[in-house]
Amino acid sequence: MSIYDGGCHCGAVKTRFETEITPEAMDVRADQCGFCRRHGAKTVSDPSGRLVLRFNNAAVLRYRFGTRTSDFLVCRGCGTYIAAVIDGFGVLNVVGANTQPFAARAARPVDYEAETAAERLARRRARWTPLVLETAA
Repeated sequence: MSIYDGGCHCGAVKTRFETEITPEAMDVRADQCGFCRRHGAKTVSDPSGRLVLRFNNAAVLRYRFGTRTSDFLVCRGCGTYIAAVIDGFGVLNVVGANTQPFAARAARPVDYEAETAAERLARRRARWTPLVLETAA
């Protein structure tokens, strides 16, 4: 298992992505929704891996939009979009978390706009990374 540590620009949010998938084999995606495009996001996930996010609850804004099926975690200090999370699963924005070598890779454009909310949740639960949130009040 390889471990990739990262975090937001100001350091208030720390990330750890654990995966057995090599950087060269990882599916790096660029969601074409307005939020992800505006943030220059590139995301990765591994259903067999683990994503750990560490932050003080006051340091993070949980933003919901569209189908309201996940929380997009944005650092209140530096404005960095770090990850999207639902019910124990997450997807890491490797650009926001400065998680090398994934952030340097070209991303495959993806568009999920045609999915229903139920389809979106099912896809995320099947493909996203098991999540551990280490938060403080």
